[in-house]
Amino acid sequence: MSHPIKQIVLIETLPGRAEEQVQAFAWLAPQVRAEAGCLSYQLHRVSGQENSFVLTETWASAAALAAHDASEHMQDAASWLASFRAGPARVLTLGEMHPAVAQAKPAAGKPFIPKHYLGFSLFFGIVLSVFCQAYLPGTIKSLTSVGCVFLILYLFTTAKEKGWLR
Repeated sequence: MSHPIKQIVLIETLPGRAEEQVQAFAWLAPQVRAEAGCLSYQLHRVSGQENSFVLTETWASAAALAAHDASEHMQDAASWLASFRAGPARVLTLGEMHPAVAQAKPAAGKPFIPKHYLGFSLFFGIVLSVFCQAYLPGTIKSLTSVGCVFLILYLFTTAKEKGWLR
């Protein structure tokens, strides 16, 4: 299974030439975004640093990124971009974090139950059941009471699945 390729490109322009970077992006962005596999392509100016930019881009695959790098418009722009930049752009490829970072588990013997979660759930289910018994007609009364019991069971099951109950 292929994961999207995410890159951050750090760009520094020569003093007084930052607007050329903005214009270059305005010219290139529509062409890049039209490329097969381009999921995101966005330029950001670094706050408080007139000549610093961050380009974020996401590609559907490594092949799509390679095709982008080899595209005619990127090859043609290379020397033009270098003319107003303070040096080569620094490209950082972001890696996926797998498996996802697990949530912290409660300490052994001390289950974590969010304050009032279970008490409120039980209270809500009972109040709803009493309300249904008092104000709803015949058959609906029975169905809603059963529904309230299922609501309470669902809330307790959820709490158990989350590790709040042992």
